[in-house]
Amino acid sequence: MDLSDRQKEILLAVIKEFMDNATEVGSVTLVEKYGMNMSSATIRSEMVRLMDQGFLEKSHISSGRFPTDQAIRLYVQDLLDRSRLSAVDQAVVRQELFKVRFSEEELVRQILQILVNYLSSAAFVVTNGMNRYFGVSSLMKYEELKNIEVMQRLLDILEDRSLLHNVFSRYDGEEVSLLIGSESGIRDLEGCTIAFTKVTLHQNKPAHMGVIGSRRMNYSEVIPMLKSVRNSVEDSLRGWR
Repeated sequence: MDLSDRQKEILLAVIKEFMDNATEVGSVTLVEKYGMNMSSATIRSEMVRLMDQGFLEKSHISSGRFPTDQAIRLYVQDLLDRSRLSAVDQAVVRQELFKVRFSEEELVRQILQILVNYLSSAAFVVTNGMNRYFGVSSLMKYEELKNIEVMQRLLDILEDRSLLHNVFSRYDGEEVSLLIGSESGIRDLEGCTIAFTKVTLHQNKPAHMGVIGSRRMNYSEVIPMLKSVRNSVEDSLRGWR
């Protein structure tokens, strides 16, 4: 769907404010904080149009707006061509995984450690016979996830291999797959994103690895990191699986 330059400016500002602070954004904030060269009335009018187009929504307790899953996906698409892992980080990832390539147990442990350390999300590796995860406590940095019911639901999901396999089979892609908010179809996961990719482990064992985190996760780091870890694992194991 085509957006005017003015609508894009407003939408990107709302998304940035939401990503930074998890707050609904009003027209006054956009004028004062982002220096938009338009009146509050004009911004409110454009916000209504963006709601009609499915890019913004609001709760009943605030006059501000926040981005929908559709808006965040549009934002992520804009990031894809510009998201890169630094050469230093790529080298570290390759080195750390290469050191433990002879042991599947150690390799999986290192994958989980790298993903949690870099991405501040809960990491997982799932095969037909194994379901490992790490780093759930890192999600507590996000205000919207500091809820015992949400955390319990996340643990239930991470421990449910059949549920995760069902998700992977429905949404698998060649690169990194993203399920933003309600796109996963999993109850109580509307405030989260699942990012995952396929990887081949020892004895040509197919697996999925990825992270579950806030809908506000840093996609510009998540996507290239998952690609780098996947490529480094497969390079390390190539030729002697």
